[in-house]
Amino acid sequence: MDQHVNGSASEPEISPDEIRDSLRDYFTDNPGIDEVRDDENTIDGTGFDRHGWRTLAEQLGLIGIAAPEEWGGLGLGAEYIVAAVEECAVTLYPGPVRASVLTAAALAGTSSDAVPAGWQKAITDLLSGTAVVGASTRHDGPGELHYRDGQVTGPVASVTHGAVADLVLCVVQTPEGPAVALVDTTSAQRSPVDTVDLATPLSGIVFTDASAVLLTQPGDARALERHRTLEALVLAAELVGGAQGCLARMVDYAKVREQFGALIGTYQAIQHKCSQTAIANASARGLVAAAAAAFDAGDDRVAEQFTLLARAEAGDAATSASSGFIQVSGGIGFTWEHDAHLYFRRARATAALGGTPAQLRDRAVTSGCLDLLVHGAA
Repeated sequence: MDQHVNGSASEPEISPDEIRDSLRDYFTDNPGIDEVRDDENTIDGTGFDRHGWRTLAEQLGLIGIAAPEEWGGLGLGAEYIVAAVEECAVTLYPGPVRASVLTAAALAGTSSDAVPAGWQKAITDLLSGTAVVGASTRHDGPGELHYRDGQVTGPVASVTHGAVADLVLCVVQTPEGPAVALVDTTSAQRSPVDTVDLATPLSGIVFTDASAVLLTQPGDARALERHRTLEALVLAAELVGGAQGCLARMVDYAKVREQFGALIGTYQAIQHKCSQTAIANASARGLVAAAAAAFDAGDDRVAEQFTLLARAEAGDAATSASSGFIQVSGGIGFTWEHDAHLYFRRARATAALGGTPAQLRDRAVTSGCLDLLVHGAA
């Protein structure tokens, strides 16, 4: 990926499609799902290949897409972030993409001059892929995670790649109100968490006076809500990518598998299953794009509404696609050796985060999303 921008920050030299193409080319030679199958990564709790992750960060600039220019990144918006996340999810890449891009984006409100020297190095290591950052998959607020005088104490649940994370992105409670923080895990206590998603190992972490740096101002409600909106949007993009990965494999299999002397792709039942999956995912992708555009335009209310709808639609699309992948694959699709169950597990685990599709749609309606129909018609 070309990591240079024109003089105008609003006119980057690269497009979201170029980001997709660059990552697609990389994963063609280095399929992410192969890392999920790697026993060594599973046994030691890493969950991904460290060398490959550094390649994605340094040579392809995966994390730098979201990082501000002050930190050596491109400072691109949500439209580019969701493109990268989606492409990684197509191949079920197990590296810490979600937590890394969210951390990089959160740096937009943090001046490098205001960060202690030790934290400057930690953040630089994170952006280069040398340090690993995790993020909690729980969305019930800071809870008992308290920040005071540069230190954090308390538990944080279900941290992605928590067994090997050097840093954790989380929401903490400060005396002045909640804030987004980055916490060092050097002295933290970790414990593995059972999860159905074999591509994303989780751990619970307990901090005791752990060093931390705030990435948003305490009590800044808008900054916190934009962080949470982007977090949900990234999850939606991940689900869309997973559904696309299932669809591509369904179609490929339907082109070569014969039954009763004919390719199964010639049967209407298979054609309908593939077409329904494509339509559902196109709808979800469109909502993700609309949410990203509103987010980048600073229209927080519309961005939140579209994001809730995108998460709901993407959750349904991914769960349906992963089930369809198993069905189209026939008897082999139900086996442990086939890739279908890995996509199925990821879809079920991710679609449940932050609420069910029905709950998310209810929240969208409550927030006034029906007004979007009126504005669209106008």
